[in-house]
Amino acid sequence: MGIFDSLGKKIKTQEEGIRVSDLLELPRTMRTLMNRVIRDKEITVEAAAEHVDETPEKAKELLDTLVEKGYLLREEQESGPIYRVYYGRTHPSEIPGSLWAALEEKLED
Repeated sequence: MGIFDSLGKKIKTQEEGIRVSDLLELPRTMRTLMNRVIRDKEITVEAAAEHVDETPEKAKELLDTLVEKGYLLREEQESGPIYRVYYGRTHPSEIPGSLWAALEEKLED
């Protein structure tokens, strides 16, 4: 069952958006593109193509791959699609005991 647990975690991560650590796993061109979208908040296909020095078709393919990975959101507009970052949330694996103790003290008061 170990492989299924691992796959489940990967799928869950993809559903939750991108984390800073995910950038390290991306190929250089995609990482460059993601960094630009993070800085600019959004990007068009034309701006992406210019930034990574590729054709608009190739840039759209890169952006769509990042959408498939769950790292970007695509919003259709009259002038063409706009891509925005979909940030993942970090979930603490365990709530610190000191927090529970503080809450218990407040409840007892």
